[in-house]
Formats: sequence, structure tokens, C-alpha cells
Amino acid sequence: MSKEFVYIISPVRQVTEEQAAKIAEHAGLLREQDVRIFNPVEDAPQDDATGYNIVMAELGFMYKAAQQGGRVDILWNVGGKSSEGLRVDVGIAIALGLKLNLVAVFNDDAPVGPQETYRIIQNVDTTKSVNKLRGMLRQVEQAGEVVIDWDIEMSGERQEWQRIRLGLALGCMAKKPDFKIKLGKLRGIDLPDKKSYPKVIKEIERRNRAN
Repeated sequence: MSKEFVYIISPVRQVTEEQAAKIAEHAGLLREQDVRIFNPVEDAPQDDATGYNIVMAELGFMYKAAQQGGRVDILWNVGGKSSEGLRVDVGIAIALGLKLNLVAVFNDDAPVGPQETYRIIQNVDTTKSVNKLRGMLRQVEQAGEVVIDWDIEMSGERQEWQRIRLGLALGCMAKKPDFKIKLGKLRGIDLPDKKSYPKVIKEIERRNRAN
């Protein structure tokens, strides 16, 4: 019998010692159960300059997990610095049909930034959330090409949805390699020495042109 595949969605940067310990504990429990896991803090190439190889490694595992009937285990930080990556990962998981399993919540009493993704995770089985996500995914799939506008600061719910939408698009790209993702309007300064999703999208565009 093949191993169960589990992708862990959790804070990576700006993670506290307490959060890191909880994430490591959960990963350890899964390994004891002989589950094949992907824990980005350990398994993604975090030293990648742009973030492209990180995203591709994560996407590749989630695609394989979806083929094996796997799931994502989520340890979500409601407070602290809002994570773009967690929102993109949730979008990928939804596009690939992976089950969302909320394991732990950090800072539930002190929310910071837009929280639409957290509400989706909490209510993923409700009709309203399912219909909205299915509608978005259907639009993305039918388009065959998606343009992503990006606010570096993720300044509100609209930009949070762009993170989710990028995840949906990446999931579609995993299923259909000819699917196109392009960068639209960029608001804010994309610092050259920091990995970022605009850099990831630009690298996807460059590789598409090369092919």
C-alpha cells in the first residue's frame, strides 16, 4: 500500500520558537505514522534567490499528493505578519482538490491583516465558500491564461484574494503545463534582494517564452 501524502501549511518566516516547536511536533507525529510529508521549512529550498524553486517544489509535491488522495495539514497564524505564502498554498490545494485539515491556530485572539483565507479554511465545507471558490476556479480554468495584479504590501482583502487566485492558477498550471500566468499591475517596490511572488511570476513568464 502506498504512503499517505501530507503537505504542511504553516508559518515559515517570522515564526516564533513556540510556533516552530508545534510545527516540528506535528511533522514528527506524521513521520512516526510513516506518512510522506512535505514541510516547507525543511523540504523547500529556502535559500533560493527569487522563490521560484521553492514554489515549484511545493507545487510538485501537492500535485503528487492530489494524485495519491493526500491532504494538507494547516497550522495557521492569525496574528503576526500576514503570510502571502500560506494564502497561495491554500489556493493551490483548492485547485488540486486536496482536503484542508486545520490542525492548530496561533494568535486567534489577536488577528492581523485580511482574514478571508482563514474564514475559507474554517468554512470550506459551507455552501457559500464552496460556491465562491468553485466559481473562481472555473473562471481560472476556462481562461487558460491569468493575469495577476500585485500589491507588495497585501493591503486588503482584494489583494488577499489575488494571493488565493495565484494559488488557483498555479494548481491549474500543474495540471495543464501550457497554462499561462502573467504579472499585471505591480504596486509597491519589489526589492531586488528579496524572494517574492512577482519574481516567481516573471520567471514563469520567462520560461514560457523560452518554450
